[in-house]
Amino acid sequence: MKSNPRVTVAIRTAMVLGLLALAARPTSASQGEPLPPLQDLLKVIREHVADPVPSEQAAAAALLQGVHGTILAAGDPGETPGDAPAIQRKERLDAGPLYVQVGQVSLGLAPQLAAILGDTNLLAKANGVVLDLRFASGTEYPAAASAADLFAEPGVPLLDWGHGPTLATPKPRPWDLPVAVLVNRETRGAAEALAAAIRSANAGLVIGSATAGKAAIFREVPLRDGLRLRLATATIKAGDGKALGPEGLQPDIAVRTVAANERAYLADPYAVIGPATGPDAGRVTNTISIKRRVTEAELVRQRRGDSNPPSATPASPAPVAKVIRDPALARAVDLLKGLSLMKRGPGEPRLP
Repeated sequence: MKSNPRVTVAIRTAMVLGLLALAARPTSASQGEPLPPLQDLLKVIREHVADPVPSEQAAAAALLQGVHGTILAAGDPGETPGDAPAIQRKERLDAGPLYVQVGQVSLGLAPQLAAILGDTNLLAKANGVVLDLRFASGTEYPAAASAADLFAEPGVPLLDWGHGPTLATPKPRPWDLPVAVLVNRETRGAAEALAAAIRSANAGLVIGSATAGKAAIFREVPLRDGLRLRLATATIKAGDGKALGPEGLQPDIAVRTVAANERAYLADPYAVIGPATGPDAGRVTNTISIKRRVTEAELVRQRRGDSNPPSATPASPAPVAKVIRDPALARAVDLLKGLSLMKRGPGEPRLP
């Protein structure tokens, strides 16, 4: 068969790109059967591929995936640090744990978090800490290591972003409360690394869904027509040596949620979210109500048929326990409560 010069050039280009893609992607025995010989592949391509463009596109796509590559158009800022504060919210939940919502893993996160963890009023009788990294981002990987250091035992490897593993520092008092880390598909960059570092240091469990898979050191290279290539020049590794790949960090406890509802839960974890469709779509309500407690004397009067009870000051309403509707947060609260009960020694009082 007479070869087409245009097809031959395209095939050679695809070969080079494909080989680069294979070199960029990690290999393991679990990835499937070995590929057939290259000559057999080329023979089939020559016989059946009339237009070489799909082969070029497929090879280029495989190459970009292998190096976390992204093509940016002119004017596209790409991955830039956000303007969210390091700490969005902190509070002591009625259910027991201290809750801290992180907006961005920046250089100010570790000192602010250290101040919160040192607040005896917030930590009084707390049964653990919930670190909420849902929708959190960041590009400061040293800041992620510093934040994880607050929970880790001295000398434990935390993160490696291309300069060797960072180790946890000595502490006058080791951290001894359990930690639950919440993540979702919008947990990106340094926030993914923070969750991975806490888990690899055996300082906490990760709850939620797989993260964005954007944890890497990136560099932008100009292309023609104003395009730019944004590619990962260094991978991020947790303390256990595992690289954070494009598939994202997988949670220890998976929680399926509706993405559209998660932001509403962040604003009010006790809210009841309306259905996804229909007239009440997305409506947020709060079902917490205060009911007056019926006293024992009133029950006796009702049985006797006494319609004119003696005048007395009505009993004050009994407090109603709040119910956490946020699925991921509810799982974290249950986990910390269970761990606190297991840790409690004989004769010690139950935590709230």
